[in-house]
Amino acid sequence: MGFATLSIDSEITRFAEHLSKEDNNRILFSGIFGIGKTYFIEKFFESREDYISIKLSPVNYAVSANQDIFELIKFDIAFQLLALNPDFQKTNFDKVFAGQFYVLENYKNIIGDLIMNLSKLDHQVNSILEPAVELGKKIKEYTESINVDEEKDLKEFLNFFKDQKGTIREENNISELLTTLIYSLKQNEVKKDIVLVIDDLDRIDPEHIFRLLNVFSAHFDFQELVGVNKFGFDKVILICDIENIRGIFHNKYGAEIDFSGYIDKFYSKEIYYYKIEEVIKNNLKIILTKIRCNQTNFATQISSQGTYIHTELQFLFSFFIDSGSVSLRNLISFIQKEIVLQSYSLQSVKLGIGRVYSSSTPILFILGVLEQFFGSKINFIKAIDKAIDKFPLIYLEKYNNYSSATIGNLAMLAGYSQTQLLVSSNDSENYKYIVLDYTIEYKTEWYNHSYGIVGYMQKIYQSSELEKEKDNHNIIFPYFQLFKNAYAAYNEIVKKTD
Repeated sequence: MGFATLSIDSEITRFAEHLSKEDNNRILFSGIFGIGKTYFIEKFFESREDYISIKLSPVNYAVSANQDIFELIKFDIAFQLLALNPDFQKTNFDKVFAGQFYVLENYKNIIGDLIMNLSKLDHQVNSILEPAVELGKKIKEYTESINVDEEKDLKEFLNFFKDQKGTIREENNISELLTTLIYSLKQNEVKKDIVLVIDDLDRIDPEHIFRLLNVFSAHFDFQELVGVNKFGFDKVILICDIENIRGIFHNKYGAEIDFSGYIDKFYSKEIYYYKIEEVIKNNLKIILTKIRCNQTNFATQISSQGTYIHTELQFLFSFFIDSGSVSLRNLISFIQKEIVLQSYSLQSVKLGIGRVYSSSTPILFILGVLEQFFGSKINFIKAIDKAIDKFPLIYLEKYNNYSSATIGNLAMLAGYSQTQLLVSSNDSENYKYIVLDYTIEYKTEWYNHSYGIVGYMQKIYQSSELEKEKDNHNIIFPYFQLFKNAYAAYNEIVKKTD
């Protein structure tokens, strides 16, 4: 399974509408890493006959010096333009005409060379000619000193500066040639816009990022070029995660510097946010069926839609996707390998066998899977914190088997320090766990008459309600704060089994 299995037609339509807006010639295309931005852009331009795209990947310039990066960009643009067979301007001169033109342009040097060579043959001629040549030089110097051409001097200065490589005003012969070639393409390709696409902008060195941005920015603002793109491209698309650029900007220039005022000039209308999250979430059921695991007790339940484990993973991944912690690339990479979880047991002396096994306890298994997905405890905690920030409260249906199981299991685990995962001795015995201003009453049972344990929520209420549940059918609840507490208890459990 890969990007190609997902339908992106609706997003292609939405981006086409954005791109075709009047005077929308600079586009900032934003999406988190791994969400499929590169794949989308490639498919978009493959499906459109009204655009010709020139794509750059500056991440390939990582080993180059900062002053060289714009030269590399010009090289890549030129390389791709050649493949499009633009019209080159060619001028042919025959030798006689070329000789005449050379004499006209260089007659002073030619006469001087002839005179100096004649002087080698006759010293008497030399005694006359040398003072004459010297007098000519003095006359020229005097003429230049009394004829001040301020416009000429200024133009020479500007031309000197724009011919220098590595400056933001650089407009040397190659730059002018690229502009000419793009113009010729516009003439040849009727009703086609020439688009420059700069991909993975936030994956290169910060010095490279801001050099690129500043070169384009300087061009936008220079003289009468407002609204005109570098090299004459009809549209320039910068692809990145805008939040990454924001963080890099503040790290480089300081948190107090206004980022919006800096970045606004790089897009004409508004930032385009790539929205494929719904597509990914709609395909989660299929994606999860591909997960492989060494724990046979739960392996089939992951891939079986409708089971608690499958539903719980789908529920959690949906929120982690929406909070920006999970990309399609992460998911595809994850399902291509087998999950290997270690089994362990915990003391539980209240009833029965006296031990609870992780390989038979769903919530311990789920947290183990997610921890492997995020790669480390630190990354997993960061993902949970992002979910808390974006979803401080979420809605769950109160009288729903899944709501009872997910809240009950988390409360059971979060309350481990009080209950030690003890199984309730009878149906009427409830444990309590308090998170923020909410009290959860839950009971515990053996899981499917095996050696695992599960929790089921019985009641949930705010402390101010004095243990009186509201009659509505929805719970508005700090779910991910409870989840974070449960994960903290999970880590304590795992430590005890090391």
